[in-house]
Amino acid sequence: MNRPAILILGNYCQTLTAIRSLARAGYHVIAERDDKRAFTQYSRYTGEVWRHPNIEKSENDFVAALQRFLTARKDVTLILPIGEVEIRCLMRNAHAVPSSVAVVMPDAPTITACLDKVHMYEIAGELGIPHMEFHRVSNYAELQSTVGRLGYPCVIKPNDSLTPFLGLKAMILRTAADLHGMLPAWPEGNRFLILQKFARGYRHNCHFVADRGRLLAYFEQRVLRTDMQDGTGYGVHGMSYAPSAQLREYCGLLARKLDYSGAGCAQFLVDDAGGAVSFLEINPRLDATCAVPFHCGYDFPRMAVSYAEYRRGALSQPPTNISPYPIGREGVSLWRDILGWHEALKRKELDRKSSRAWLKNSALTFLRGDFHLTWSWNDPLPTCYRYAQLIASRLLPP
Repeated sequence: MNRPAILILGNYCQTLTAIRSLARAGYHVIAERDDKRAFTQYSRYTGEVWRHPNIEKSENDFVAALQRFLTARKDVTLILPIGEVEIRCLMRNAHAVPSSVAVVMPDAPTITACLDKVHMYEIAGELGIPHMEFHRVSNYAELQSTVGRLGYPCVIKPNDSLTPFLGLKAMILRTAADLHGMLPAWPEGNRFLILQKFARGYRHNCHFVADRGRLLAYFEQRVLRTDMQDGTGYGVHGMSYAPSAQLREYCGLLARKLDYSGAGCAQFLVDDAGGAVSFLEINPRLDATCAVPFHCGYDFPRMAVSYAEYRRGALSQPPTNISPYPIGREGVSLWRDILGWHEALKRKELDRKSSRAWLKNSALTFLRGDFHLTWSWNDPLPTCYRYAQLIASRLLPP
């Protein structure tokens, strides 16, 4: 096997973008799956599939299997973890990866800092980066009293994105009735929650690659719609956006403060009406919507891997991309849009009128999009498999 081999861990929307990118760049791409089939295994760009124990059921068994695999496969010189589950696992078990294998992710202190939202808000405050007022609350009584002082609307979210929070990323409270109606009790597993003033605006995903705090590449995307009616959740409709000098400067400040090395994505809310900007979070990984910059000429999976090669001395220069990109190109995810609609139906958030409006909007978005986050005429099977799963599991109503 002459091509360099890379093992990609995690099966997410952006995994498919990474597989297509790296296979086209000449890598032998190894996807993975546990006891369940994965949609990424059906990509024409997947060279082979490694089957292993479920990482969430037993991290120890997964790590042991990974060690055996890497010992047997000396051709694998790179690992690209996609999701936070995989990133945290490799961070905790760095000893399990041979020194000959480069892990494509930021350094452990950077990851730890980025995943602590309160810590990042404190850093933003030190750097003069605007963010909404926030409070830590440790129990339901403290939550009630702090909401009373902060006022409505406000936002509640966990400090750690992997901590269970009713299946939500965040919760927006608009009236006093919402607190008891939406969160009647303290969610188990949370040592504390973040209570924050509500900020209006569009979410901007600022994708970047940095070398020891210096930005090498930057791409800005506006999220036009998500899979949640309130605008939280995952993006289903995004648009390439003209680089903002202000947001780019903020990303640079954060990268320098964190001594950031590798790929990441900082998120801000931007209010067009008043011009206000509010820092949301920074993710130490490829963003779920990295297909948008990929289709606009900014291949972040390839740049992330090239940077890892540079860090270990295989390349003499770090990757850069400062070329202009097309503004206003729209990327959509119909699959996630349908899932969002179905989940809203299960939560009884939609009446017939709003349900029809959602589906109409989904269809119009699908038809208007310049490209799709997973669908490709040259590589149709992964997306087809996902839709087949929807039908087989009866997610769609009759």
